[in-house]
Amino acid sequence: MRGLVADETLDRCDVAGRPLGEQASGRIGEVHTKLITCPYGDQRRGGQMNATAYGQVEAHWPAVLAALRQATGPTASAAWRATSRLRWLVLDLPDPVSEDIAAIFKTALGMNRPLTSWLLLAPGAASRPLDQLVPPSELLARLDEEGWLIGSRQVCAGPPARILDAWGALSDPRDTEVLTADALATADRATDLVVALWAILGATREALRAGCWEEAPSWSPAGPIQPDWPQVLRLLRMNGPGALVREVPRFEPEWALHVYDTPPERVAQAVRGARVALAEPAPLGALDAVWRRCVNQLAPSDPA
Repeated sequence: MRGLVADETLDRCDVAGRPLGEQASGRIGEVHTKLITCPYGDQRRGGQMNATAYGQVEAHWPAVLAALRQATGPTASAAWRATSRLRWLVLDLPDPVSEDIAAIFKTALGMNRPLTSWLLLAPGAASRPLDQLVPPSELLARLDEEGWLIGSRQVCAGPPARILDAWGALSDPRDTEVLTADALATADRATDLVVALWAILGATREALRAGCWEEAPSWSPAGPIQPDWPQVLRLLRMNGPGALVREVPRFEPEWALHVYDTPPERVAQAVRGARVALAEPAPLGALDAVWRRCVNQLAPSDPA
């Protein structure tokens, strides 16, 4: 479960010993990484680029495209779900993961964040084709203008042509049989659990704004996480789903549903439960109960 709620998948390693999260992992110093000056003609130009990670992805590019095509569907929501499925796929795999899975993970991770942002900000867009959300002719410029190609320490290593190839694969669903149905089903449950957690943590921040200090008198948005805090406060402070909710001044629970063309009932229940919990005398405790129900429903073999 910590792989999901604290994003510890970034520290998982492939058979070559490389952490899946590359520079986002604290384990990156354990392996050799070749850095080069970025040659691309956008805002990345001149920045440091991870040539080792790109070489791994390039070596397995056909498998990456096949996985994107298998995991996607006809809508922008299906494309987002594909990147989420492939991003959480490793939760059900033993260590170390194969290099083709690592390449799939890194590609999906890079595409998942902008897709998530664009869908959250565009209610109703999830049910339309991906090319209507962002046409391929506008994709590179939008990624560049919004800063999605520039990380805190390195720039995205994907050449423009490869980024467009991946976007095209997300609009071209095929039954490529790269991934098993069981693996995709597990990743779907993880994806829905993450979205439910966005809603619950959005409600948690609303409860904090309303004042609920008697439930967590030692709460601090910056100090060490305390074991006696309600679980939702601990989850809010962790890397992972909590990080996205913290990035915006306000995250209404209902916004989480914007990523779906047809919201799964199990996620819709969590959103409704989060809203109801805010009216309880002890909202953080009530939100903890909503989270436990989600875990029991979506991850029954791994209680939080």
